[in-house]
Amino acid sequence: MSELAARMLEWEETQRKADALKTVIETEVLALGKTQNVGNVRASYSGGRKSYDYEARLLFADEATLMPWTTEIPATVRVDYRAACKGLGIEDVPFTQSEPSVSVKLLA
Repeated sequence: MSELAARMLEWEETQRKADALKTVIETEVLALGKTQNVGNVRASYSGGRKSYDYEARLLFADEATLMPWTTEIPATVRVDYRAACKGLGIEDVPFTQSEPSVSVKLLA
């Protein structure tokens, strides 16, 4: 059992060091703003995902304008606001964007 305990403690120490190193890599890649590949390690940069609010952009559009993108299901009316914005040529749709992130992984 003492051999197992020693291995577990060694694993804990190694994991803590690896986690700290991963944090340093993530911070540096975030500052660079670009995915980095070195050997079999990839630190993938993501600039954050955008979430568009198409409905807000068409909030004051009348029903007739939205009719081509409207479907009626019993007791429900649904409008495809994204398709409506595209069909109407509306490009300035408000959006939110998540924070940039980095993921580090071993490739092989």
